[in-house]
Amino acid sequence: MSNKHISKFLCYYIGLTNPQYAVLLKGKWGSGKTHFINNYKKILDRKKQRYIYISLYGVTSYEEIETKFLEAIHPRLYNKKTIFAGKIAKQLLKGTLKIDLDDDKKADGNASVQIPNFKPEDLLNTKDYILIFDDLERSGINIVDLLGYINNFVEHQSYKVILIANEEELEKTKKYTQIKEKLIGKTFEFKTKKDSAYDSFLLELKNINKVKENILEKDKSKILELFEKSESNNLRALRQCLLDFERFYDEVLIIHIENAKLIKDILEWFFLFSFEIRQGNNDILDLFKEYHSSLIIDKNEKEAEKTRYKFFLNKYNFEDNFNVIIPFNLWKEILLDSNINKEEINLALKNSKYYFDENTPSWKKLTEFYDLKDSEFDELLKDVYEKFIYNEYKDYKQFNLVTSILFYFQEKKLFIIDFEELFNSAKKNFKSLFDEDYFNFKNIFLIRKDFMGNNYENIQYFESDSFKKFEKYIDEFLEEQEVLNLQNDSKLIVDAIKEKNSEKLFELLEGRNDKRVFDYKDKTILSYINTNELFKVLIKTNGTTMHYFGGIIKDRYNFKTKELLSEEDFLKELLVKIDNYLKNNEVKLSTYNLKKEIEVNILIALEKIEKFKKSSE
Repeated sequence: MSNKHISKFLCYYIGLTNPQYAVLLKGKWGSGKTHFINNYKKILDRKKQRYIYISLYGVTSYEEIETKFLEAIHPRLYNKKTIFAGKIAKQLLKGTLKIDLDDDKKADGNASVQIPNFKPEDLLNTKDYILIFDDLERSGINIVDLLGYINNFVEHQSYKVILIANEEELEKTKKYTQIKEKLIGKTFEFKTKKDSAYDSFLLELKNINKVKENILEKDKSKILELFEKSESNNLRALRQCLLDFERFYDEVLIIHIENAKLIKDILEWFFLFSFEIRQGNNDILDLFKEYHSSLIIDKNEKEAEKTRYKFFLNKYNFEDNFNVIIPFNLWKEILLDSNINKEEINLALKNSKYYFDENTPSWKKLTEFYDLKDSEFDELLKDVYEKFIYNEYKDYKQFNLVTSILFYFQEKKLFIIDFEELFNSAKKNFKSLFDEDYFNFKNIFLIRKDFMGNNYENIQYFESDSFKKFEKYIDEFLEEQEVLNLQNDSKLIVDAIKEKNSEKLFELLEGRNDKRVFDYKDKTILSYINTNELFKVLIKTNGTTMHYFGGIIKDRYNFKTKELLSEEDFLKELLVKIDNYLKNNEVKLSTYNLKKEIEVNILIALEKIEKFKKSSE
């Protein structure tokens, strides 16, 4: 049912001589009540029916309400120009003011305004006004008292009153039902009119780049379908999402407008995610990312049913092979932080299946394998495997993706090859690329640690049990390399102290919170230092360098991980060497610095280690 019956009844209601009751329009926030009443006010204007519309949002006193009456009835006399935003006392209005009636910056004459006590009957000098009170539930006045106040207009002064509210909020107040029966004669539950509201929202757009004609008018039915499935029913949310989409269109999509399939894909995800986030479901992006992975590895159906992302899958009737072409970390920036990273987003779109052509590499086309014909799939797989055998994928992330795809297809019997043969080829290629310096240990370490969402050029890694075995091999290989790296880099610490390079020392042991810097804040690098060589450079370095090194040791053992416990032996061994030196070299500057900057801080560190060990028992 549309809301025309409400307008029809209200026209009947205002024609009554003395109805002795008010009319309530109820509906949830964002359901379009205010939008409806604004349109109805236009009807009243056409009929030359006078009315006073008042929003009670934040109103805390009856005087504020009556002030709003005065503003509505005498806008020339009571506005920011004539009373300086309400800062002149009320009694000044009782005198004679020079009023500019036609905004020509000249006083047109004297106006004597007598306002006895601000009583409503004095302010409303005609009974022809319709009173419209909006946002009833958002008033700061006790609702029972407020309705009693409004009842005075209806019962004793024969005014016609229209109330607009979210009644669910009003019903939380005791005695509301009792006074409602006395005051309100008709109640209409406002039904959200998505279709007409959508059209009116489009008129609010700047539309500089014709987003309305190019997209939003054509895809109206799809957007409203998603809005319906979201079960939001909040027209304000719909309006805000349309405004947000226009900004995203102007910033990003405008250059992709000729790619209709891409636009359709982005539009659906944009509004789906936006509608859910507007309802407080900010975690939907994480859930969909998790669900996307679960589909690829064919998790048990019963297990998937227990998760929230399965709920969203059913809610929007998705097929199991959906793919989100903008990475989820970028969606978070767009929708949660209102940050549109045009460069990264456009790179993701350009790398998507919607821009595949004859120059697109075979491995990338294979990531969209479910859309391929048998012959296309076979041809692409053959090309990818040949390049893999000849070790042509020399970028680590690309190599990892191609390897995971091959393992996935082998596991699903889409690629006929013995597992051991594929596994040995993958290990051989990885080791070869590592030895030839195509793969750098530190880069791989950081990629595996920080690579967001396992995403490469906006394509999610395929996962399989077979590929997990290969990843285990890489982890074991990297562990061996890490030990070698710790041994080599431990010498850099000794060199930094020798060179009196405090900045380098700090970078190695504390890091700069920069992903590009490979630091050892939580790595047991001190265990690999040759204490004899370290002690020799310590006694020859300056006090500043000792101060830095000692301070790092003191603050190093906060034990976010137990791994650093293994450095206890290093600290004790270094402490013994320092103690022996102090006994035999009492009157030296190096002795003073060693004791003050190094020995004291080692003792603090050992005490922290001992406390941690006891607390862990």
